[in-house]
Amino acid sequence: MLEVKILLKHAETCDSYVLDMGDMSRALDEDLLSDLECPVCMEYMMPPIKLCTNGHNTCSRCRGRVQRCPTCKAEFSEIRCLALENIVRRLKYPCANRQGGCLELFSIEHIAEHEGVCIYREIKCPFKINWNCSWKGFKSDLKEHAKTAHPGCYFEESTLRSSMFWDRILTVLSCFGELFVHYKRTQDGRLYCAVQLMGTSREASKYKCEFTLRAANGIEQISKTFLVQGYSEDSERSFNSGKCLCLDEVTVRNFLVGNKLNLTVTLSTV
Repeated sequence: MLEVKILLKHAETCDSYVLDMGDMSRALDEDLLSDLECPVCMEYMMPPIKLCTNGHNTCSRCRGRVQRCPTCKAEFSEIRCLALENIVRRLKYPCANRQGGCLELFSIEHIAEHEGVCIYREIKCPFKINWNCSWKGFKSDLKEHAKTAHPGCYFEESTLRSSMFWDRILTVLSCFGELFVHYKRTQDGRLYCAVQLMGTSREASKYKCEFTLRAANGIEQISKTFLVQGYSEDSERSFNSGKCLCLDEVTVRNFLVGNKLNLTVTLSTV
């Protein structure tokens, strides 16, 4: 990306100043966005943007919920503010989950798609799979919830030793300043193990997970390494991606030690 900076010099003092055009552009966008806030819902207005008879704007969602202009109480007209709509199409919008931590900016064409999958939106507790936990909240609050409500399945370390050979197991790991979710399940005669970062796919690509299954003799082992995946509330997506440990149950049973697995999951940076 091209960065443009302008060097300014004061005519009398000869002091020099560097003007960052990127910072100016962002500041200008923020000023414009403040003018695009709907006076009713305080969200950003999207086309079509229609005016009242005095020229005030209201978003199309709120237009059908109020009888008169919320600013001046005048009647609504069918006139669209085309100049403002053109500005809208050129701006980059912050995600609606910005208070939850999302700092991404998107054009009007892509903002809705992103917000539908944004990791910083309100999420359900990952443990709903095992215990139907009803907790809902933001990513920033999940660590404390998991630590308090699910202490037996929460660990602050980068290596997990998993021995249970149950149908469905879930564990949360806290390491590298991040939260990771480890899924393990048996289904259709196969053992699946996957790790997701509580973050985007781009953030997850900075980490890898190594699965090592050891036999009782201490010699034989199966080891596979995958990049960590971005978070999805649908764990089946991880299992179907092919980017996870997938072993035949018959093979796994040959590695059981006293009816338990000797499986190690190790997280590390790429």
